[in-house]
Parts: sequence; C-alpha cells; structure tokens
Amino acid sequence: MSHNYLRDKDYIHSFLGTDVAYIGSLGPRKRLDSVLTDLAKEGVEPSEEDLEKIYAPAGLDVGAEGPEEVAWSIMAEVLAVRAGRRAGFLRDRKGHIHARPEPAETGNAASAGAPLGAA
Repeated sequence: MSHNYLRDKDYIHSFLGTDVAYIGSLGPRKRLDSVLTDLAKEGVEPSEEDLEKIYAPAGLDVGAEGPEEVAWSIMAEVLAVRAGRRAGFLRDRKGHIHARPEPAETGNAASAGAPLGAA
C-alpha cells in the first residue's frame, strides 16, 4: 500500500495474469475489494488463479505491531506460500517438519544417507 489508491490499483493490475506466486496488499480487505471493483468497472477481471495469489491483508496473524513486525509477518507468509504450506505452530504439526528423501533402492548405505565410512 502506497497510500495512493490509484497507484495501488495500478500495482495490483500490473501483477494480474503474471506468473508471480504472491501478491500482497497492505491495509484492510475492504480496500482490496474496492480496487478489484474499480478494476472490474474498467473491464479487468482477475482470474480465479489471480485471486488465489492475492493476500490481503498481507501477513500472518502473529499479533505484529509496527512496521518491522508487520514486515516479518509478511515474509513468513511469503515463505509459507513458496513452500506450499499453511502456516501454523510446528508443535501442532503431525509427522516430519521437512520432507525426507526416499532411501535408494540399491541398498548402498552411503546412498541411503548413512555417513560415509559407516558400515
């Protein structure tokens, strides 16, 4: 959000139909709704794919206060989107945190992730 509504509308418009994975918009959801309504009046209809990429208000709900914390909450959301994850507490996650490589089918200990030199 640049505090200039027309500029923000142009920014949102410029990312529609592109291959970006994340479009973040600061400010209340109502402001984005107004931008999208105005774009529709101009004949610009975002696709469902575009709408899925728009995060407004941007950021995770971590109770951020002030610009630095808001920036961190947005970066955390970007990381989650990039990894294809829904953000949440790790303590509530079932299973492994990181993907595990599949063991090699050769039965070779080194290829199965064992330290080199281990028998």
